[in-house]
Amino acid sequence: MVSIDACIELMRQEFEKDEMKALIQDFLKRASFSPKWMLYSDYCLDDKNKPNDVLTFVLMPFFNEATYQELKKKINEMQPVDIKHTKNINDEFMSYIKTQAVFCFSFILNDRQQLFGTDETEQIKTVKLLANLKETFARWRDNAGSQQMRDYYSDCVIKIKKQQREIFLKKKVTNHIDVLLITLLASYYTASILKNLPVLHIFGWFPDRDKTNETCDGLAVPIFNALQYGYMDARQYLFCAAKPDSSVVPFYDDENRIADIICGTLADYNIKENLISKEKFDEV
Repeated sequence: MVSIDACIELMRQEFEKDEMKALIQDFLKRASFSPKWMLYSDYCLDDKNKPNDVLTFVLMPFFNEATYQELKKKINEMQPVDIKHTKNINDEFMSYIKTQAVFCFSFILNDRQQLFGTDETEQIKTVKLLANLKETFARWRDNAGSQQMRDYYSDCVIKIKKQQREIFLKKKVTNHIDVLLITLLASYYTASILKNLPVLHIFGWFPDRDKTNETCDGLAVPIFNALQYGYMDARQYLFCAAKPDSSVVPFYDDENRIADIICGTLADYNIKENLISKEKFDEV
């Protein structure tokens, strides 16, 4: 078992390697050092029919509306449904994705609830890092340039206070662990790449339809924002995100298929036995 702090340290060491620095520079060059970026994500957690819990994130630049719509159209034509609803993966889809400027990263997790401690007491203590986030939102509220933003950050503070009370009463601890795990890993990874940009104007996070993003009063989005801002050394840029709602099909459903295909494949892969359950996973 590895703690979340150790995970962050391992990632820090990975990003310090010359090979990773070269890979990032090559990727950013392919992306023309775009100042606009999108992150898509998909998760497979607690599926009893799968050997792995997986988090997958796909980072890509936004060049312009025409290029974005072309990507959306091609994915819809070549791979119109998620991996669980198809018998095979379109070869043209896989080839097309390889030609695009996308940076994919996944985490295969084992005993993820223990990343924040091996027992409930340790978990509750660690999850109290929400207190630091509450201070961040309070500071942003006090320095907000509009009433709308003051109201937004005030709402974040209220929601975190509510969650702290629930944690104190030992309620929904596992939900908080999942939210913090997803946002910590994704924000650190994206920041480690994007801080190499000379200019960053806007970053958008577009997660898949997953109830994890809706738990804890939808705190995943503002927590991601705050953590990424910190890892970006307080760099100024516009952050936006789709409102988590698992009851509707999001407008970016096609684009998120890249993360879906990768996540579904890794979740199915039995690492110990080197086996997959269906032939379609061998195509990814």
